[in-house]
Amino acid sequence: MQASGTERDGRSIHTTKKCYECLGRLPLNAEICEFCKKKVGDVNKDGFAEKPIDWKAYILSVLSLAGLGLYIWWLFFKDSPSP
Repeated sequence: MQASGTERDGRSIHTTKKCYECLGRLPLNAEICEFCKKKVGDVNKDGFAEKPIDWKAYILSVLSLAGLGLYIWWLFFKDSPSP
C-alpha cells in the first residue's frame, strides 16, 4: 500500500512543483523560480518546492549575537583596574 506521499517505485509522482513564494508552477529540475527569482529546492509530498536553507544568514546571525555578547561583557563586566 502506498502512502499519500511522493514515491512510487523510487520516483516522484509529481510532474511539476509549486514555488513556495509565488505558487508558480515549475519543472521538477528547476532550481530558481522563473516568476519571482527565488531559489527553490526539491519537491515535497504536497507538490511544493522546499525552501532551501540560507546558511549565510544563520552564520551571520550567530556571529552578530556573539559580537553583541562580547561587547556587553566588555562594557559592563570587564575587570577595571583598581586605583
